[in-house]
Amino acid sequence: MPELKDRVAVVTGASRGIGFAIAEALAREGVHVVMVARGSSGLKSARRKIGRRASAIAADVTRPTDVKRVIRQAGKRHGRLDVLVNCAGAFTYKPFGETTLEDWRLNIESNLTSVFLTVKAALPLLEQGKSPHVVNILSVSSRLAFANCSAYTAAKFGALGLTRVLREELRPKGIRVTAVLPGLTDTEMLAAFGFEIPRHRVMQPEDVADAVIAALRQPERTAVEEVVLMPSAGAI
Repeated sequence: MPELKDRVAVVTGASRGIGFAIAEALAREGVHVVMVARGSSGLKSARRKIGRRASAIAADVTRPTDVKRVIRQAGKRHGRLDVLVNCAGAFTYKPFGETTLEDWRLNIESNLTSVFLTVKAALPLLEQGKSPHVVNILSVSSRLAFANCSAYTAAKFGALGLTRVLREELRPKGIRVTAVLPGLTDTEMLAAFGFEIPRHRVMQPEDVADAVIAALRQPERTAVEEVVLMPSAGAI
């Protein structure tokens, strides 16, 4: 399998959870990782944990100017971009009748618009990259409907549709596009909503990161298009 050493990756949502696990796994493979997240203090701490293979840029990936700045700085620092991992997102857990327009906009912008903005900004650099690859971390909610998650589910359905279109449009350019759809994963976001679920019933962020590394390490003749990851204990 191809080595990832010395490739350049931008990872959004990289300060914690799945995004951090992916950034950490990439760095272990010898990838130069540009970590992106909104909170500068948490981002700096996360970068220090990973070490010299990582750099950090605080940015809001729902803002076009921030996204352009991230890609510009990554290109200036490393001279190219080979991998883009979209992992930033937001989650609102409310019945539809209680979901506000602000909730709706937050989920659409964080989970869908951010993917549009980052891929659009990164495309010129990716076209010149080594085995260029876009990986969008989505959710099983991209395929399944769950009660009390209307805004989140709509955004994730849209993000999967966008990912599939990007795959077809970017294929002739030699850019592979992978969607990763994890089931319930043990992250701070899960804990913040007070879901009390035994740890053995949910996946760990590192499990998702391993799937991303496996997709990136495929030979150029092979494309991992969609990966659905579920806890071995089954759906919850």
